[in-house]
Parts: sequence; structure tokens; C-alpha cells
Amino acid sequence: MPYPMKMIKNIGIVLLVLAGFHSFAETYMVRTQTEFDQVQKQAVSGDSIVWGKGSYSNVNLSLETDGVFFVAETSGVVTFTGSSVLAVSGNGNTLIGFQFVKGKIKGDVVDISGNNNTIQQVNIEAYDSHYYLRIRPNCQYNSILYCNFEAKPETKESSVVQVEATEGQPGYHLISHCSFKNHTAPPDAGGDFGIEALRIGYSYQRTFISRTIVEYCYFEKCNGDYEIISCKACENIMRYNTFRNNGPAHLTLRHGSRNMVYGNFFLAGAGLRIKEGQNHAVINNYFDTGKHMAIQIQNHHFDPVDTVNISNNTFISCSPLQLGGEGEYPPRNVSLANNIFSSSVNPVSIDPSNTESWQSNYIKNGNNINSGKVKVAEYRFVQNKTGLYEIEAAKEAFADFVSSELFIFEIPELDDDSSVGFDIMKQVRGNNSNDLPGSYLPSEKYGLKFYATADNTGPEYLQ
Repeated sequence: MPYPMKMIKNIGIVLLVLAGFHSFAETYMVRTQTEFDQVQKQAVSGDSIVWGKGSYSNVNLSLETDGVFFVAETSGVVTFTGSSVLAVSGNGNTLIGFQFVKGKIKGDVVDISGNNNTIQQVNIEAYDSHYYLRIRPNCQYNSILYCNFEAKPETKESSVVQVEATEGQPGYHLISHCSFKNHTAPPDAGGDFGIEALRIGYSYQRTFISRTIVEYCYFEKCNGDYEIISCKACENIMRYNTFRNNGPAHLTLRHGSRNMVYGNFFLAGAGLRIKEGQNHAVINNYFDTGKHMAIQIQNHHFDPVDTVNISNNTFISCSPLQLGGEGEYPPRNVSLANNIFSSSVNPVSIDPSNTESWQSNYIKNGNNINSGKVKVAEYRFVQNKTGLYEIEAAKEAFADFVSSELFIFEIPELDDDSSVGFDIMKQVRGNNSNDLPGSYLPSEKYGLKFYATADNTGPEYLQ
């Protein structure tokens, strides 16, 4: 069971919380690697290992036991540097409150190979390493919560966080409320420099089912590679995240199939690229990418795109949607339904295959309407106090709007809203007098706002 999401600030509160889990639990205070190694031989499930406040260099931590709470005496006030690393091979452990800052190693800072572990309130920053955090194959149900991954040094071809996939065994990992910031490539490095903020799978794992959820995370100035999130496995959900000021870098469905991009905010930087795979869904997203692309579907020979559902998205400003029709392997069965565009998106799309299905898509009156594929309607977008644009219109302006029968795939065992029954703010769609195209149903009760910001993601001691 993970700790409460909010930061636990001192040892007294930590011990009080731990006592509720195990009435006979032991608490061990350690300050050195030797003490830590000795305590592990004694600790049993439910016990806690508390590392004392301070800064420590060249510590090699290997958590091999099961079911313990390994916590900082005060969250954010235990810092590891130098060649310090943490390997978690045990199961069911909870780790809270550590920082890894300005160290240098050849391997990974945090390496997870066990199951059901929770890593929470951890900051890794300016660490010269391979990966900041890696989840190995053949493990399941690990959760990375309220962590910060920042300023990875310019090491070519080394992602920040790597989640590996396993053949025949979904991972069911969760990355939630984390912040990814300031991962940049050197000048003139090109788009494939390799510092992806997050990668799920490798190319050879493209047929493996991962079922990783990435939600409520914040990505800012992550242009160390053109791929911010590089999805290379199957059946993953990326939802309720905020992507801000990432330049041309974007979320990429690079390999794999049956991936869902749902309810994300793409702002002042590129949106989404779909390179390969089948049965992808792009639902309820908000795009205000400026001069950058919102959606690009590629024409690629290796594993040509087939069946993409792009539905109930809002496009405020962006370059035209690129549909990948030019070339010998055009995408097939691309459906665009119930999307809404402001008048600044002109034209709506380019590079068509001319086999796309367009259903009930709307643009504000006065612009290029793609030969009737996008309908003109009377409405306007009004900027709210969060800086986002809400639609202002009567439902009658959209006479043939339909919100059902979209034929979205369903990911087993994950809550994926495969029927598109909700909008971006989790309001129920259908049979609603305010039901409109786009990602958001105007509501006085639920205003349009970000889920993930710089102030509510990552460790509280950094906020």
C-alpha cells in the first residue's frame, strides 16, 4: 500500500503512519551503507528503514528485502551524490523522499526489477548517468508517484525514464503526478539526439503488451529529442498530462499498437506523431501548439499505420493536421469525428490519403473547410482565467453532431473510456443538452483547467 500522496515532512509523522500498518513493526535509523546493509538482514515486511538527514556521496543502495518502508528522515533533506545509485529488486516496498543530485555514474540512478514497489517524492536532477530511472522487464505493478526528473546532462542516446516491456506479461506500471523538466539537446544536435523524457519499450518490444499508464504528469522544455514520450509497446494510456514549451518535441506513438492518447493538453510546442501500429485512439485532447504541428500521421513502410480514431479533440491554434497520404504506405482507416477547430487552423489538414472518414467535425465560420469535410458553424472560443479557451455556442449550431458509435478499441483491465463517455473534465457525454463537439462540454461547475502543472507535480519539497 503506498503512502498518502502528500509529503510526510518529519520522522515523527512517518513512524506514526507506519505503526498503523504493522503493530509490531520495527524502525531502524541508518546513516551509512554498512548500516543499511546490516539492517536489511533483520528487517521483515512492515518494518521501516529511515535514512538520517544529510548529504551522502558514493552510496550503493540495494534494496533486496520485501515489504519495507525505506524513507528519508525528512523528505527532500536526504541527498545522494557522487556515484550513488539505488537498485530495488525486492517486492512491495515503499520508498519516499530522497534526492539524487549532481552525481556521475555509468549505469542507472534508480533501477527497479521487483514487483509492486512504490517510488514516491524522489528528485533526480543534473545526474550524469545512463537512465535516471529504469523499470526492468519481467516485473509488474510498480508505481512512480510525485517524482521529479530534471536537467539530464547532454548524454547522447540515453532516455531519462525507461519502462521495459515483457513478452507475454503486461507490466501494469503507473507513472503519475511526475514532472519532467529541462532536458535539452546541445545546439545543432538534430531531432534524434536521444534524451527522450520517457520511453515505454524498445523497438524489438513493439509487439509486447505493456499496459503502462502515464497520467497527470507535467513536461516542460523537454527537447533533448524530438520524442518526449516515445511509445514502443502495446496497450498504453497517456492521459491528463500537460506538455508545455517543448518546441518541436512531441509525444510519439513510435512502435506498437492499441495505444491511447486521452485528455492531454499540448501548449506552445508540438503535439502528437503516429509513426506505426494499428488501432490507436486520440481522444479528448486540447491542442494549442502555435506554429507547431498538432497531429502528424506518417507514411512508413515498416509497420504501416492502420485504424486510428481521432475524436472529440479541440484545436485552438496549430499547423494543419498531417494525414500521411504521400508515399507507398498511406495510413488506412483513419477516422476523424466530433473534433472542433478555431478559425486560426487553416487549412485543417494536408497530405490526405483521400480514404479518411470525416464525421461531424466543425470549424468556426470564415475559413478553408477542406471541401466540405469540415463543417462551418457559428461559435467562438473565450479564454478563461486559466488561459484555456472554452467554446461558447448553442447546441443547435451543430445539427448533426453525434457522440457515440465511434468504435474505439478497449484495453483489458484498464479504465480507458473506450466508449468516449466523458469529456476532458470527466463530465458525462450523451443525452446532455450541453453536449458539443470537441474535448470539453461547457459547464459552470467544471471549468476547463489543467490537471498537471509545475505546482502540483513532482515532490512537494520542490514546489
